[in-house]
Order: sequence, then structure tokens, then C-alpha cells
Amino acid sequence: MGKWFYCAPLVALLIVIGTRTVADTVDGIAAIVNDRLITFSDVREVATPAIQNTYRLYSGEERDRKVQQAGVDALNTLVERALILQEFTEKGYKLPEHVFDGRMREIIEEQYGGDKNALIRTIQARGLTMEQWKQKFVREPFIVQALRQKEVSSSVVVSPAAIEQYYSQNKAKFTLPYQVRLRMIVVRKEPGSNNDEARDLANNIWQKLNGGADFAGLANIYSGGGQKNPGGDWGWVDKESGLRKELADVAFALKAGQHSKVIETEDGFYIVQVDEVRPERTRTLAEVRGEVEKTLAQEMRAARQRTWMERLKQKAFIRYF
Repeated sequence: MGKWFYCAPLVALLIVIGTRTVADTVDGIAAIVNDRLITFSDVREVATPAIQNTYRLYSGEERDRKVQQAGVDALNTLVERALILQEFTEKGYKLPEHVFDGRMREIIEEQYGGDKNALIRTIQARGLTMEQWKQKFVREPFIVQALRQKEVSSSVVVSPAAIEQYYSQNKAKFTLPYQVRLRMIVVRKEPGSNNDEARDLANNIWQKLNGGADFAGLANIYSGGGQKNPGGDWGWVDKESGLRKELADVAFALKAGQHSKVIETEDGFYIVQVDEVRPERTRTLAEVRGEVEKTLAQEMRAARQRTWMERLKQKAFIRYF
């Protein structure tokens, strides 16, 4: 019934989260789900990790857009959580208290190193009672997870026919590009030098390779690049691996067992060697069956989640402020 729109108070509140504390902002109602209130502070609590990360990575208009999206996502999460909790109550479901006690012990062990007093200090700092904390951070999350598992995940079965159909329609996704197993020797240039010494060293190494010297051994001795150990090994690379163009053009023209001439770039002298090649190929259904099954199961769960949430929303009163 409800529909999200950007309301000025919530957007303004979210945009300052990256630089202000919880106590700096005024609380208010963000949404009502039947008889449950969702406050700005609820939204802020859920959105804050994503917003703080956004402030670290982005700036300007892009940052503000991502902050708004974090608010949308947080509010939607809270609305769905409220709907699920109300569904649990309406259906008359019950979970024994020892289940929640067990989860609480896990939280104390995982997050507080087994120190219950540390948890108590955290609860007191939040201004909550133990019962309030247990309800918000133990019972409700456990109920939401349990009911979501029952409604969305428990009966997901991917048929062999669906796997085969997906594979036949998406073979391009399972095509491995041409790859080479690459080694590299790097002789760095020195800023402000004519680099004759570095050039002579690179040419000397190349002559040794032509004479049958071991590439990996020479790389360990002479290479100044980031891949000095072990043996200048870059592993398997393809044309999308980010290898600089002047090196990639040479590397992908070599056959297995061949090494290049000295390649001069603005920062150094390079010699590359291809140990092995892997021709482009499409992985077989047997190789990717598990991967396809996982993908289809995720899609089915996402579709069931959307259908379930739409059903719960249609019978609920939801108002956004």
C-alpha cells in the first residue's frame, strides 16, 4: 500500500550521518507498519554502516545519491522486518525461549569474547534494559531469519531440466578466454638517469636467456618488479587481466616456452616469458552444474522473497512520512 518517496527530513538526516553522532539529530517517525512505528533513529541505525562507508569512498552528488539509496534500503529492510514479525504473530507461531538464549550465548561469545559484562556495558551505554536488547537484537532477528527460511528458502528445488536450459541459453557466460601462464623480469629505470646501465643489464639478461639460462632463476636475481618472487611468476592472465598494452601485445603473441625481446617502457625494461597456454574453451555442463544450480536457486529465492513481501504489503497498512 505504501510507496517510498524522498522526504526532506529523512534525506537531510541521512546526509549528515557521516559526520555527526546519533545524539546530534532529532528523532521522528519515518514510517508506520500497521501498529508498529519505524523512527528516523531506527533507519539511521540500520543505514549508518553503509553511509559511513559511502563517505569514505565518494564525494559530492554521487555520495549524496548513495546516501539516499542507503536510506531507502534501510527503511525497506525495516518495513519488511516489521511485516515478517507481524506475520509470525498473526500465524500464531512460537519459538521456545531456550532458542533465543542459545543465540544470545553465541552473540556473547562471537562479539564480546565470552564476556557477558562487556555486553552489559554496551547495553547500558545504549540506554536499554537487558530485556529490550534481547528483544531487538536476539528475538526479532532470529524470528525474521526463521520465518524467511520457512517461506523463501526451505522448498527451493532446482530441476535438472532448468539447469540444462540455463546452460544452453547462457554458454557465453561459461567461456574461458585464451590465457597464458606468464613470467616477467623487470629492470627499473632510475629517475634522472639516461638508463644506459639498466638497458645494458636487460640486454645481458636477454642474452643469457637465449643461451638457455633459467628464466625463473634470473628473475629471482635481477627483477625489480612487484613479481620478483617466486621467479617473476604472474600466474594465468588473459587480455582482460589489466596487463599494460605494450606487454600484453607481446605476451599474447608468444607460444608456450618462448620469451620476448627486451621491451622498453617509460618506467623500465621488461622481458616476458610464456610457460603455458590455455586455448579459449567453453566449460562443460558437468563442470558448471553446481554453479548454475546455485545461481538458479538464488534467483528463485529472490523471486519468492519479492512475491512474499508483496503479499504481506498488500494486506498491511503502511504509511511513509
